[in-house]
Amino acid sequence: MKWIHIAILYTAAVLIFGCLMFSINKAKNTPVEKALKKLLTSALISVAAYATAMVVNEPLISEYAYGLYHIFLDGVVMAMVSFVRRYTGIQPKLKKEGHILGVLVTIDTFFLLLNPIVHLVFRVAPVDDGFGKGFYSIVSREPLYNYHFVLLAFLILLALFRLGRKTASTPKIYKFKYAIISIMLCVAFVSHLVYLNCNFKFDYSLFLYGVIAIAIYYFSLAYIPQGLMERLMYFTISSLKDGVICMDVDGNIAYSNKMAREYFSDEMEDNSKLLTFINLWFGENPDAAERDIVWESPRRIGGKKRYYKNSYTRIIDENQKYIGCFFIMHDCTTEYNRIEEEQYRATHDELTGLYNMYYFCERASEMINDNPETDYMIVCTDVKSFKVINDIFGIETGDELLKALAASIAKIATNNCIYGRITGDRFALCIRKEDFSEELLIAKAEELSNFFDKEVFKMHVHFGVYEVRDRSMKVSVMCDRANIAIRTIKDSYETVIAYYDSQMREKFISKQKIISEFENALDTGRFHPFIQPQFSADWKTKGGEALVRWILPDGGMVRPDQFISVFEETGLIGRLDTYMWERACMQLDKWHKEGHDELYLSVNISPKDFCLMDVYEVITALVKKYDLNPKNLHLEITETAIIENLKTNLPLINRLRDAGFQVEMDDFGNGQSSLNSLMNIDVDVLKVDMGFLRKTENVDRSMTILRKVIELARSLDLKLIIEGVETQEQVDFLIKNGCDVFQGFHFARPMKISDFEDKYLSVQA
Repeated sequence: MKWIHIAILYTAAVLIFGCLMFSINKAKNTPVEKALKKLLTSALISVAAYATAMVVNEPLISEYAYGLYHIFLDGVVMAMVSFVRRYTGIQPKLKKEGHILGVLVTIDTFFLLLNPIVHLVFRVAPVDDGFGKGFYSIVSREPLYNYHFVLLAFLILLALFRLGRKTASTPKIYKFKYAIISIMLCVAFVSHLVYLNCNFKFDYSLFLYGVIAIAIYYFSLAYIPQGLMERLMYFTISSLKDGVICMDVDGNIAYSNKMAREYFSDEMEDNSKLLTFINLWFGENPDAAERDIVWESPRRIGGKKRYYKNSYTRIIDENQKYIGCFFIMHDCTTEYNRIEEEQYRATHDELTGLYNMYYFCERASEMINDNPETDYMIVCTDVKSFKVINDIFGIETGDELLKALAASIAKIATNNCIYGRITGDRFALCIRKEDFSEELLIAKAEELSNFFDKEVFKMHVHFGVYEVRDRSMKVSVMCDRANIAIRTIKDSYETVIAYYDSQMREKFISKQKIISEFENALDTGRFHPFIQPQFSADWKTKGGEALVRWILPDGGMVRPDQFISVFEETGLIGRLDTYMWERACMQLDKWHKEGHDELYLSVNISPKDFCLMDVYEVITALVKKYDLNPKNLHLEITETAIIENLKTNLPLINRLRDAGFQVEMDDFGNGQSSLNSLMNIDVDVLKVDMGFLRKTENVDRSMTILRKVIELARSLDLKLIIEGVETQEQVDFLIKNGCDVFQGFHFARPMKISDFEDKYLSVQA
């Protein structure tokens, strides 16, 4: 009988040892696997200790061996608690739980080690196995054995409590994972209770150690994870948004999810439509056994068009043998729509829905180059004062106007046209020359002019037209040329269409060259003040008008009529005028120091200056800087500049006069409201250009008008300067009628300051 018991212990040890080896070889050293190895190790040592206690014939050694068995039994249960904690993921609420349990187990271990001496836990004695063989067994349990038993029971109940909590709170597919461990633990505990209560000579529950070791190992590391993985894979595949069809080696459908059946509009479980599709597909792809295949297919599902990216993949075993395949139908409708939307946004204008500049140029270039025998026109648009429209009516109204303009462009376009929005209020149209209609453009411009109430605001649309001659030219450059044509009529309220020609390009290039060279010319002092003297009737020099001249490095000159209008258009005139004003002040300061206090200089104030700067602040600051008498700096302002914004400019003129400046109304008589100007505007000097007399053949009548203008000025107590005087006859007439200050080629042309000083000031000195 003794050897039967030893065989039982040996079998249990072998089973436990085998599970331990498997766990060591298979484990990835996760916390659960580490806890399981500790559990199996403790169980193996406890079984070995029990076997030692039975085999030895010395009572003291046997008693020590039984003590070790009980100590490692504590270790088994402690390891079980640790394993359960790791397995369930339930952390102890008591932070020092491990320390407390360790102290309790240490106390038990202490008494078990002292037991062979004090016998406070148990006693051993030889027993007969009934076959004439004897071994030492525990024959009595002392009071401290109860402490050992209660400790074991408490630890087992703690593990069972955590397993129960996890089982109750976990989803159904996970319950078995925790329930099986609970059952194994209960079986071991109950078997140990039976051993204690029935006073068996041998603890048959030790055999269950091996069985339980196999069960815990199998269900915690092998079967349960694999089963869970299979179920999770099932749920994952069935809930995928992709359709999945799995085929076995015999061509049967092993699995298909809901999305795959929806792909074929087949909700039936018999997979009939799926199998029909697969058989047809294999017939169309005879090489499917040799390679994986990917293809795209649009389908109409539920009345809506959807886009799928499909794939066929073979399943090959480790011997490279075909064992099945699977199909995946990926619904890429959202991705497809997103890409389409991005492509649309990249090629179309968001507001109007027309092609944007880049795509228009690309498509127009393709059309022009693909049809070399067809002549084309590039038509561009411009809305006059579009920024003003946005300011007055708001951006939303401006957007509605652009939409209306886009709709008009679409109506002008034929089926063989490319059109788009270039930028802002600029639209472009590439149209065959034979389809181009000037009358249609004018009609559309007239329609759009009524976008607002005529009494409130009449809109004007201009069209620039460029006829395509050089097909290698970029379409963007063609549009630039059409826009150059628009610039020639931008200030017109009557002309609607302008055609590009080579002279426009030359003028445009010349204009851009002037603009680009402005900064350098200003920085290097290429703008020089010239003076055209003003004389009294006795040829005494009164002063002069400061006129700007642009002198080039080679000594050449850029004519004022070539750059003044360009600078006024671009706003550079403000900086140039400020520069000329300061040069005039510097010159007056020099003359003042030389004793020429009576000399004055007249400087021009451009109409644009009133918008670009605070004229009063700039001019008064310059006079203060050079300590000048304001009366020596005359300010020439054109009649038109004053009339354009009378409400703002009239108070400014009065401030300048109050500050001591002489204000001259330049070009009097050339405007359309001269008499009205004199009635409303207070100035000091009228400048009358003799040039207006040359615009009529009726010299006598024009002389009469000039005589009356002179009388009017004298009656209003205004000084009078006549410019443009070219003959002695004109001088005699003007002196006879009371004029005494003259300016013109008859007296002197504009000249350098040094020449003016040498010729006129040295004589006076």
